[in-house]
Amino acid sequence: MMKCVYIGENEYDTFATIVTEKYNPSKAVLTTIKTRVESCYNQYLFRFDELEAKQFSEFSAAEVEEKKHLQGCYSSLTKTGIPIKSSILSSQPDVLKTLCPYCLLEAPKTLDHYIGKDEFPEYSFLVKNLIPCCYSCNNIKDIKWRDSYRRRFIHFYNDNFFEEQFLFASLRIIESTPIINLSLVKPQNLDDDSFQIVSWHFEDLKLLDQYEQKCNTLLSTEIKIMKDGNFNDGLTLQQIEVQLQRREKNFADDYGINYWKSIMFQCMSQNVKDLLTC
Repeated sequence: MMKCVYIGENEYDTFATIVTEKYNPSKAVLTTIKTRVESCYNQYLFRFDELEAKQFSEFSAAEVEEKKHLQGCYSSLTKTGIPIKSSILSSQPDVLKTLCPYCLLEAPKTLDHYIGKDEFPEYSFLVKNLIPCCYSCNNIKDIKWRDSYRRRFIHFYNDNFFEEQFLFASLRIIESTPIINLSLVKPQNLDDDSFQIVSWHFEDLKLLDQYEQKCNTLLSTEIKIMKDGNFNDGLTLQQIEVQLQRREKNFADDYGINYWKSIMFQCMSQNVKDLLTC
């Protein structure tokens, strides 16, 4: 997993420009509430942790028109809004142009409102609330960004624990068949609250199950490659281990330290002798 690139250079100016590009009655309604929206932006951008415990939107249930037109900033795009949505996807690192940051399994074809626009319409077109996402993760996450006022999903602009390894693999040999099992382990440098978010993120998206299936589908092929004469002819166990460690590092460098393939090769490098005798 890796951090997304945030392109919201000036969220306030973007919103103000979108308002000027709207037509009445939307333009008139949004102009009236512009200062309130900017205050909400301040909270999201500079005091984000407060939002976990915030019960209600700045805009009450009675403010139907205000909420509708705020949501329309995303659904009914203006000249300014259209390229911004496209740029959020195109400005990501090459990896995140092809793989969803939430799962690193499918292509990011849409944008997830980290905080749902129905619950908090003021963030409907806040760039920092729009995270590249695949359809599968977007459907599973839906509006569920917190539970009992605690975040359940990683925020790929705000969170800063992507250099900590929390995904680990172990190897079992069952009737001569090697099987990789994955688990989450709290790193020493990661606080309890952050690790809980990681754990819930994996739980809700069923990432451990999906990654294990990927690992064990690929493992038999990788063992054949490892045993092939072109790979290990004349190589010591230590040299084979170094080869696997190199593949682990290459995947970690490109996809992040908790990428499932990197973790798989890490496990293989630690169990070379057992794998060669399967």
